[in-house]
Amino acid sequence: MDHSLNLKAAERTLSGVTGLTDVRLEVVVDGVNKTLTGQCKRGDFYLRLSPAELHTADAVKSEARTLAFIAGHDAIVATRPFFEDSHAGAAFKWSGETYHGIATTVAMGSPFDNSNKQMSLFGSVLAKLHSIPVLEALEVQESSGAGALSDAAATGPLAESVSTARTSVHAWITDETPIHSGAKAILHGDAWPGNARFQSSSATLFDFEHTSVGDPTRDIANVAWWLTGIDQTPQRKSELWHSFLEGYRSSMNSRDLDLSCLPYHVYLSELRSLLFLNTFIALSPEVEASIKDGTQHRVRTWRDCTVGSDGSIVHAW
Repeated sequence: MDHSLNLKAAERTLSGVTGLTDVRLEVVVDGVNKTLTGQCKRGDFYLRLSPAELHTADAVKSEARTLAFIAGHDAIVATRPFFEDSHAGAAFKWSGETYHGIATTVAMGSPFDNSNKQMSLFGSVLAKLHSIPVLEALEVQESSGAGALSDAAATGPLAESVSTARTSVHAWITDETPIHSGAKAILHGDAWPGNARFQSSSATLFDFEHTSVGDPTRDIANVAWWLTGIDQTPQRKSELWHSFLEGYRSSMNSRDLDLSCLPYHVYLSELRSLLFLNTFIALSPEVEASIKDGTQHRVRTWRDCTVGSDGSIVHAW
């Protein structure tokens, strides 16, 4: 698809809010969000444009403040806003629709290579994020993660899968099983190693569009949710999970979390994913069938496994 007109319009908008006149943009990902690479005399950056119905201007501004706050504590943990925070949340037009934008620095390093070492580095950087003090000045949205429990999006192609995931969440609550580790932290919101770049002894997180403040178990569960669905043997998944936990717990800034509520948060990750797909993605019959099978697999896996408070898992994957 030719995006030349959209790109020119985005360049004009970004120049207008930053005062720079030499901005050049190219499309990298043309999905629900538009991900663009950018160049200007100040360097290279990424620009994410999110539909207004997905992220409000205030939400994107909050994301920028969070990234700046994180960078103020540890510059390696996360990418930071590329321009001054004031650019974040600016309205862009793309094919006639309104999007809200945020530009960030480029995370240095390589993509995840599926190795135990990088999985451990990912655990370590996530622990460092979770160790950053949560201050009132942060002004970031606090979320329990339970917002997906409403009856929204109960219709549509994935309605049956949404119902299956909700039932699992409600069953966990009904059993009066703990749903919180008791800790509070800045959350990435979509934690998996694909949202990090790796160097020899460190990792940097990016794509904080779902960041909030809440139980760090939510981020850890999202890693488990991702692992459950990848095409690897159960033994290999267990190895990666062990490496992740080892990296998380070996970080000098890690906290001793009770992860016995992990299945509850895995169910919530599945539910949030289904609601997003059901709302924003046009699905082919083949993809729809694959998603439904994936929901059944994740629900069955986490219903039948046993999770220790230390994150050890028996009969999983």
